[in-house]
Amino acid sequence: MLSLLLLVLAAQPTAAPAPAKAPAMEPAYVAYTTELEQGINAGDASILDARIDLELLLARATRGTSVPPAFHDGFASGMRRSGMQLGKQLVATREDESSFRMLRLRMEGGAPHALFRVITSQGGVNYLDLELARKADGQVVIADFYPYITGELFSETMRRMYLQAAKEAGYDLVDKMMGKEQDFLKNASKLKEMQQLVQEQKFAEVVKTFDALPRSLRQSKPFLLLRLTATAQLEEAEYQKTIQDFEKAFPNDPSLDLISIDGHMMRKDYATVMKMIDRLDQRVKDPYLQYLRGSVMLDKGDRKTALGHFKAAVAQEPTLALAHWVLIGLSLQDKQYKDTARYLDAIERDTRVELSELEGIEQYEGFVKSPEFKAWKKKRAARTQAAPAVP
Repeated sequence: MLSLLLLVLAAQPTAAPAPAKAPAMEPAYVAYTTELEQGINAGDASILDARIDLELLLARATRGTSVPPAFHDGFASGMRRSGMQLGKQLVATREDESSFRMLRLRMEGGAPHALFRVITSQGGVNYLDLELARKADGQVVIADFYPYITGELFSETMRRMYLQAAKEAGYDLVDKMMGKEQDFLKNASKLKEMQQLVQEQKFAEVVKTFDALPRSLRQSKPFLLLRLTATAQLEEAEYQKTIQDFEKAFPNDPSLDLISIDGHMMRKDYATVMKMIDRLDQRVKDPYLQYLRGSVMLDKGDRKTALGHFKAAVAQEPTLALAHWVLIGLSLQDKQYKDTARYLDAIERDTRVELSELEGIEQYEGFVKSPEFKAWKKKRAARTQAAPAVP
């Protein structure tokens, strides 16, 4: 089973019997999001990073704070110098089977949002929700973004960085903050400590550190997510308790479904995993989830059901190369060589994959010896000769 680290968009509004037609999206937003998808897939990080409006992010991250202007300006200057690295990170991790795809453009909370799916070459998935805005000159910018792997808006992440930096610089903001933020300032080092313990695989120590936190931080998503990651490696009772606490603190939060899939897979709790995927599908309507269902059923040993999900994934999103490859692999294992030929045609037709010569590749040995291969190769050669030359 491929390792999965998924976080996903909040639930969509319940459909009414006669829903009003959604307002048409401004062409500028459509044009930019199309350009962004093409740019990242072509390896151009600037199309994303240059459009993140750092001033808007800073304004959101620092609202309600009071520190000397010199510190604020220094923090802002440091952020400007380092720049935004989101696009660079996406491009740096790209490989042949990676993809960056926009799932939909919508209005939410009075602002346009674009939801993108990121698939790694290993089959891992992340979702990136961009809040868009227009500057006075009409240019489309990114006002904020929600990487589902972190479970929070970047402006919230930046705010914690700002508060912690102010504390380390000697500015006492504790009395000026309220509730969770006040508790965070008093325990700012604990988040880094827990992150380090997770990296060191000291999972029991993560739980011990979490249990010593103030109650408000034990109900904070960043801390809860770290606890969930740790307890997935511990006893079932501890893991289930973390899930219950998370659900109590964040009722119906979809990030719980995503972040806990690996834990349930480790326990071979296939029914719960499929239930989670079904709930996610109601929110994101992503064909990749058919591929995920198929992967779960393969791990369970239900090959027939898995095959149906992989076929559904390709039918819903023909460019999803990962699902094509699994279909090819399964047909080779089952010696269903007519299907192999058909799937090979489909992956070349519908994706960016260019097949190399199959002779000499161990996995294709049986297919290469079959009459289906000879017919497929002859048909493919004729098709290639008939294709117009690319200028």
